[in-house]
Amino acid sequence: MPITNANGIDLYYEIHGEGEPLLLIMGLGLNSKSWFRTLPALSKQYKVIIFDNRGTGSSGKPNTPYSIELMADDTRAVLDAAGIDSAHIYGISMGGMIAQRFAIKYPERTRSLILGCTTSGGVQHVQPGVEVSMMMLSRGSATATPEEIAWATVPILYSGDFIESHRDLVAEDIQRRVEIPVMPYAYLLQLQACLAHDTYREINQIKVPVLVIHGNADRLVPYENGVTLAENIQNAELLTINGAGHIYVTEANDLVNERILDFLTKLN
Repeated sequence: MPITNANGIDLYYEIHGEGEPLLLIMGLGLNSKSWFRTLPALSKQYKVIIFDNRGTGSSGKPNTPYSIELMADDTRAVLDAAGIDSAHIYGISMGGMIAQRFAIKYPERTRSLILGCTTSGGVQHVQPGVEVSMMMLSRGSATATPEEIAWATVPILYSGDFIESHRDLVAEDIQRRVEIPVMPYAYLLQLQACLAHDTYREINQIKVPVLVIHGNADRLVPYENGVTLAENIQNAELLTINGAGHIYVTEANDLVNERILDFLTKLN
């Protein structure tokens, strides 16, 4: 169980496969176990590094302020511990925010970026609906069980059609999420970091190839935010997942993995 100590905490990470390094950064309140649908396909061709962000999984959970920049520094520390000078970086949701900041702050360590269901924040950020925002805020103070909280957020995270036709896959996602449930205070600290995120006026500094992935039925981070990223990063292309919600990695797993591999292969 590899653990490195950096920025005052322990950071848990794993390495799977061989090849060019590809670092995956998970989203708000989730740990590296939630990559279980992505990891098998990508690790067949790449050395994939996954880790638990501060506040989740087996990493440290300090009750002090978090920031996206601090978590980008955590990301650098994981690469250092793995002995990797530079890597392709794939982040989803909050992980995509961290990936943007990482690429801006550490361009020499970034080979390419994949930004999934995320936003640049700032003045062009399109907010979710009030109901969605209130639900996400209430998670930090809920007295329900982790399973109950997870099921309550399902309508926000998945498209309605997918929930009706693939409840078994949703249940499988939730089972992975609650194996090591996030503590309410740590969730709120991550959420506060997300709300303060703003790279809008800096993303034009990103010069590496970028693949933006977004479901056009995303209620949590509306689709327009993905369009903003693709339009304002010089070497970006946009992959729209028609009808998919925020958790497109479940709703369109095979398609997304295939397109990611195509994107990375073309860089060689």
